[in-house]
Amino acid sequence: MGSSMSVHCEEEAVVEVEAPEEEEAVAAVEEEEAEEEEEPQVEVKLGTAPYDSRFTTTNQARHCYTRYNEFHKCAAEKGEEAEDCKFFQKAYRSMCPSIWVEKWNEERESGTFAGRY
Repeated sequence: MGSSMSVHCEEEAVVEVEAPEEEEAVAAVEEEEAEEEEEPQVEVKLGTAPYDSRFTTTNQARHCYTRYNEFHKCAAEKGEEAEDCKFFQKAYRSMCPSIWVEKWNEERESGTFAGRY
């Protein structure tokens, strides 16, 4: 059934009568819209590793591996929180499949990682 009812009189006048449920529904929707407007907007900036002329082919596996090694070299020299190191970390995290990174981290912990750092 509709949310409002129409009553026809003999004079062919139409009178709209609001149902109580509609008033409650309208009030609930208005309240929800007011709450949505109050929520702060979060700005999201997407990015990835910049172009590197050392890796010109579409296969970026070596580029990923190099950035991973560069991050760990930088972290060993300057600490993981250094701004320079965060660049390398962002680069390898955006390019490397997570399963590779997990495997390399496990190998680094066990001392079997083939990289230098």
